[in-house]
Amino acid sequence: MPSGDLVAFGGSGELSALSNGQRASLASIVEKARDMSGYEFAVYLGPLESGRDSAIALHAEMHTPEAGILVAVDPAARAIEIVTGSYVAVNLDNRSCELAVLAMKSCFLADDLVGGVREGVTLLAEHARHPRVLHLNEPS
Repeated sequence: MPSGDLVAFGGSGELSALSNGQRASLASIVEKARDMSGYEFAVYLGPLESGRDSAIALHAEMHTPEAGILVAVDPAARAIEIVTGSYVAVNLDNRSCELAVLAMKSCFLADDLVGGVREGVTLLAEHARHPRVLHLNEPS
C-alpha cells in the first residue's frame, strides 16, 4: 500500500467486480473514520499471502503507522486482520477490534463486502475516538 492511499486493492478477480461507486464509498468511509477518530485509517482488500505478517507490513507503509489503523481483508482466504499503531492502542482495545471483526463477518456472510468494511471501520472509529475533556473541548 503506497503511502497516502486510503484504500488499496490487491489483484483478485472478486475485487475487480467492485464498481467505481463502491470504491468511492470505501474511500468516503475511510475519510469519515479519520475525521471521527483523529487517527489515520486505511483499508486493504486483496490477498494476504503471509496472513497477519502481510497486514503488519502494509500497516508499516502507512504515512503515520503509530497513529494508524489498517483493516485488511482477504476475501478469498476469508481472513480479516486489524493492525493498530502504538498511539491508537491507548484508545482502541482488542475487544473493540473483535467487535468490528464480528460485524464485518456478519455482513460478509450476506455477501456484502462494502457494507462489512463500512460497519467495521465505523465501529473502530467510534471506539478509537479521543475522549472529550469538557473544560478543553468547550468554548468559554
